[in-house]
Amino acid sequence: MSTSVTSPTGGGSSASNQPAGTSPTLADAFGKIGLIQTLVLGGLLFYLFWPSLEQVAFRRWIQDSDWSHGWLVPLFSLYFLHTRAGDLAAATRKTNYFGLAIVLLALVLYGITFTVLRTSYPRPLIFLIAAAGLVLFCGGWGVLRVVWFPIAFLALSVPLPDTYYVALTQPLQRIGAIVSSAILGLFPGLYTEVSGVVIDYSYKTVRDSLNVEQACAGMRLMMAFVTLGVAMSYLGDRPWWQRMLMLISCVPIAIFCNVIRVTLTGIFHVFRDEPIGKSLHFETLSGGTPHALLGIAMLPIALGLYALIGWVLANLFIDESEPADGSNEAS
Repeated sequence: MSTSVTSPTGGGSSASNQPAGTSPTLADAFGKIGLIQTLVLGGLLFYLFWPSLEQVAFRRWIQDSDWSHGWLVPLFSLYFLHTRAGDLAAATRKTNYFGLAIVLLALVLYGITFTVLRTSYPRPLIFLIAAAGLVLFCGGWGVLRVVWFPIAFLALSVPLPDTYYVALTQPLQRIGAIVSSAILGLFPGLYTEVSGVVIDYSYKTVRDSLNVEQACAGMRLMMAFVTLGVAMSYLGDRPWWQRMLMLISCVPIAIFCNVIRVTLTGIFHVFRDEPIGKSLHFETLSGGTPHALLGIAMLPIALGLYALIGWVLANLFIDESEPADGSNEAS
């Protein structure tokens, strides 16, 4: 299925001509011929799938704030590809016709979504399959091993159908309501009770309810946190099990940050008549721009938690197969 070719993308010669002490860039890794090949074939594939990409992905990124993080995912993928430029330049390139078969199969599946399934959601994912097949066809397994993650990472920007959206959102809403209700109940004179995703409370003479909206504990933060967690697990040279632990931590971190946001929103809502300063009340912080900024503030918290987990995993376990230099020389 594979035939060896002489640097079809020009990567090998570019890497060999690098000055000593410098790292190859993506342009060096691809080479002039490879860059033209990538732009032409990739451009044709992108043009073919553009109507579906624009409808399913790009339009949702603009109109649906739950998926606004989709604009950042391609930038992350380009950065991941940049970090592997040296490996890409050193990869052995072979034309692999199995990759061509994958591309043709992807095109058949793409047509089926129009004629038989009549569903638009799989089309961006089929585009990623076709892109991976194109890489395999032009560069072989050696190149695909280097670039598979930047391609697969793009799947996190594909909006889920509403059915899955609701199925994932409701449990998060429920958890956020239960934990936040318990925390709010610790305040003197404040009594809370959870009904579904609604927190009923009584404080002094006021009886009211707080609805845990999707914006507070749903897909918006969840998908952004998962995307951030996957990116953090990929960065750095980590064993596979550490990457898996960081991936598993995505959901607890998302829930933790969502609980913080819901609890603070509840505090602003319950004590909305309480003054903070001479002319500022908690009610001012319970909606509008302050509420949106509160959600954005959760991202640095999540980033810090991911960094903390990564640091603990890197320093808690020491690989005895790689002792420090000179540690065993004396013996």
